[in-house]
Amino acid sequence: MNEGDFLDKIIRNATEKDMDILVKMYLDEVENHQQRAQQFAKDLIYRFKTNICVSDKNIRGTITWDTRGGLDDGVIELVGLGTSSNFKRQGIARDLVLSLINEVKKYFSKAGYKLRVIYLFMEKSNNMGELFYNHMGFRKVSEIPSFYPNNDAVMWIKYF
Repeated sequence: MNEGDFLDKIIRNATEKDMDILVKMYLDEVENHQQRAQQFAKDLIYRFKTNICVSDKNIRGTITWDTRGGLDDGVIELVGLGTSSNFKRQGIARDLVLSLINEVKKYFSKAGYKLRVIYLFMEKSNNMGELFYNHMGFRKVSEIPSFYPNNDAVMWIKYF
């Protein structure tokens, strides 16, 4: 990565205009399955709140979230976080999480409430994820047997 690449990085909300690049990201990074790629992109744009990190029309990473409970609860679930394989270990995930925290604090503040909790579920065997979320100030609070088809889950929480 050269310095110019870093300066061109933008984190913003995903929109309908991002459909094609989200589909391409899924096909390149997850699996070659057009129907699932289309559904993935639709979910990120229409079902959840998603921020993307882009550079030169390439997605470097995504973070997806949604509120849980009422606004007065101040709770969000971090539904998904991913970094494109070409951009791993460059601080993209950290930048996305920090951007999310800033955005969500403003989201609740506009309604007169405070962000209190961010939680997420992750596969227990995800050692890199464990190191990352621990570094970002999340705490492992629970293990859930057989949560995923082939793995147990760990629930992580960050309090504010």
